Amino acid sequence: MFIKKVSKGNGRTKKKYEYLYLVESVRTDKGPRQRFILNLGTLKLAPSEYNAFARRIEEILTGQESLWHLDERLEKYARNAAREIFRKQAEEINNRPAADFMTVDINSIEAEDPRSVGAEYVAHSIWEELGLSELIRKQMSEMSLALIKSLVIGRLVEPASELHTWEWARARSAVYELVGKPAGASLMSLYRAGDRLFSMKEEIERHLTVRERELFDLSEKMFFLDLTNTYFEGEALSNPKARYGRSKEKRSDCKLITLGMIIDEMGFVKSTRIFEGNQSEPATLKEMIPELEKSIGVMDDGRKRTVVIDAGIATAGNLAYLKANGYHYIAVNRGKSPFAIDGKEAGEWTVVRNDERRGIKVEITRESHDGEVYIICRSEKKKAKEAGIRGRVEELFLERLAYYRQGLGMKHRPKKYRKIVEIIGRLKEKYARAAKLYEVKVIPEEGKRADDPTIAASDITWSKKELYDNETSGEGRYILRSDRFDLSDSEIWGIYVMLTRIEYSFRCMKSSLGLRPNFHQKEHRADAHLFISVLAYHILNIVEHRLSAAGVHATVHSNPGRLEPGRGLILEQPLSSPFFSPDVGIDKAAVVRDALAHYQKVAFAGDGPPDVEPALLVAPGLRFARSFLAGELLRRGEAFRPYTRWSEVVEALL
Repeated sequence: MFIKKVSKGNGRTKKKYEYLYLVESVRTDKGPRQRFILNLGTLKLAPSEYNAFARRIEEILTGQESLWHLDERLEKYARNAAREIFRKQAEEINNRPAADFMTVDINSIEAEDPRSVGAEYVAHSIWEELGLSELIRKQMSEMSLALIKSLVIGRLVEPASELHTWEWARARSAVYELVGKPAGASLMSLYRAGDRLFSMKEEIERHLTVRERELFDLSEKMFFLDLTNTYFEGEALSNPKARYGRSKEKRSDCKLITLGMIIDEMGFVKSTRIFEGNQSEPATLKEMIPELEKSIGVMDDGRKRTVVIDAGIATAGNLAYLKANGYHYIAVNRGKSPFAIDGKEAGEWTVVRNDERRGIKVEITRESHDGEVYIICRSEKKKAKEAGIRGRVEELFLERLAYYRQGLGMKHRPKKYRKIVEIIGRLKEKYARAAKLYEVKVIPEEGKRADDPTIAASDITWSKKELYDNETSGEGRYILRSDRFDLSDSEIWGIYVMLTRIEYSFRCMKSSLGLRPNFHQKEHRADAHLFISVLAYHILNIVEHRLSAAGVHATVHSNPGRLEPGRGLILEQPLSSPFFSPDVGIDKAAVVRDALAHYQKVAFAGDGPPDVEPALLVAPGLRFARSFLAGELLRRGEAFRPYTRWSEVVEALL
């Protein structure tokens, strides 16, 4: 191989252009000829570097070790050129009419430019099954389609920003070999592809609703509506939706953007809408229901659909709106109960869930009032949680009151009456959950007028209000209301509990699908970022749905990693995992303990030092070990089942 400089001219402008070609000499029937291999373009190489550069490309292609060390610039150029030649050769192989098998020595094979392809292939297959390529191809070029597919697949496989996806697709993933290599896969072209994708949002959501209904025979009788928000990195001055509000991730210091979503009982997304960060929850329902109707249409048999909403959306006006538009509803009652709850006998309560090992017991009872059915629910675990939160806030509130009361008799502590009243007001605002249960009084010193600026506080007193017992007795209790008199108490409660499905969807988007944070400063780019995560969730939900149908219910907890050329596997800390450990990443023992709390039968297989503790937590018959772990268990005299391959563990359990 050698480098050849080629000059070409523009016939109209008479301007000359020079390019570098990689060519090789071959013998033909007509004598020696030069065969074109690769156009290197306007690569900046000195003539003195031509031979070394061509030789290095040939070494990479043939798997030879280099005898000479090239500088980083030439090495990078050579590897990029070799990668492009490999790609062209792969295309030629794919076009061959028949297979040509040969025997090779597998020990002679070396890895060059390793890339991930498994998860990408699964996501790509589902994308094609959903017919998204055919839909998008009607309005966009093949290049835009390839970029859009890489954006969505990247968000699912390695969730992060668009910049991260761009670097991942270029250097660590084989996604372009699946979706097609775009001619100009620059970062800006990736951003613009996201813009074009979002411009088709309504059309894509309608298409997905129809296609998923056909694929999975969805009944679409129940719809769950909820909202979440995510925060911006930066000021987002160019985005009118970026507003300060109440962050569900405790990031009220940042501007927020809100995502509203409606899913069905199987977890399939039907409609989404993006709102301002300080959006009022009740106002979203009247905007999202028409979007839902555009997506799903009207039921042919005249039956009503049921909408399930939480207390934040369930205002009287919204419930009336649902009834007026032909929807049933199941909602958490907002505000006080319209009837007395206390005094019900034990026999009037029905246990709908009882798990002594996990400390879960839920009881329900039924009331009818003003044309609606009310289900009163009380949960022991919810009661313990609310009592714990209230107790901690109450403890802090009383500690601060005692601190300022003690300071009235100490030097360099606030004593002025007006100042103490101001401090108490701030405490009530900060600890509102506890402050509403107490009567707090600031006693002014005697002998001075109330408007005297020098008047001091002589004492601070507090006592429980009469409503204290009534307020605390309601902990762990919530009320559901519905117009579905045809459903039993347990059915209404069971449907409401399915609202956790949309909460799970939001958790997936935030922790596993790159919804947070949002780095974009422009409105359309921020909206596109959210919509890409929604599309990635469509694919994820189909994967989980099919696994569930096959009897596979598994949650994966792992240390995220990526393959980098020249460095190998780079592991990162799973900071968002509930089982995060700063020492080992995922605390396997914590995962096993959680599994034992949820399931009756838990198995563990391992081989290294971090696996000793979790292995000892499971039953000996479900304990699999090899290498270091097997030796350590033998030393301790603990029983286990040896294995050499992971498939043996699977076979033993099945």
